[in-house]
Amino acid sequence: MESMCNAFAQRNQRHQSSQRSHKEIKFGQPSPEDLRAMPDRSAPDIQPPAMFMTSARETGPGLKGIDVSHYQGRINWDDVARDTRITFVILKATEANNFVDDTYRHNLSECKRLGIPVGSYHFYRANVDAESQFRNIIRNINPQLQDILPVIDVELTNGVSQNLFLNRLEELCDLVTRAFGERPIIYTGRNFFNQYFDNARWRHYKFWIAGYMSSQPQLEGGRDYIFWQYSDKGRVNGIRGDVDMNQFVNGHTIDDIRYHRRR
Repeated sequence: MESMCNAFAQRNQRHQSSQRSHKEIKFGQPSPEDLRAMPDRSAPDIQPPAMFMTSARETGPGLKGIDVSHYQGRINWDDVARDTRITFVILKATEANNFVDDTYRHNLSECKRLGIPVGSYHFYRANVDAESQFRNIIRNINPQLQDILPVIDVELTNGVSQNLFLNRLEELCDLVTRAFGERPIIYTGRNFFNQYFDNARWRHYKFWIAGYMSSQPQLEGGRDYIFWQYSDKGRVNGIRGDVDMNQFVNGHTIDDIRYHRRR
């Protein structure tokens, strides 16, 4: 998944260099307005990678998953499938209105070949209208190939007003819900959640929360969420370099994110 907070800066620098040719809007690269608006930018719940301490969750049993994109390069999925910790994979598919991750189709095909439960995410851009973002999603994410609910990755405000940011997001989620028959999961950081999503408008959505800290993040009002992205520095056989690591929390399991395909 796209990174949060201090990890935002490192990952978005890489994203900028790899995607600059796609569009004048530098997809994956936060604008100065975004950086000022990011509630997680200096939040204590997201530690710099060098400060992250490995805990028992890194070596404990199952109920973990990874999310990947072109940042991970060519993945040896046979090796990944042999890692008994990994119970699901979520792939970056699309961003904004015309970007498609160039590893998506290959990674999806490999996960299906190996029987790894797989889902897909879209990186939301608040400065792009919801309808055109939805068209990008539905052109490239086939509901019949998904094992996991669709995911909308929400990290940036792109300098637009709060109302526009939320209204476009809600419209996009409504379009995805109608197309897939189920609401998407929303991925975001704890502070972003507390600022924008801790209200009745979003109470029917499932959340995936990023927070690179030594204990599970707590949301305002004790709000429940399904799983936690606890590190962007994980190591998994078959993947060169770092990968985002996730684990189910609060008693949730993969059954809570499974997509029930329409017949």
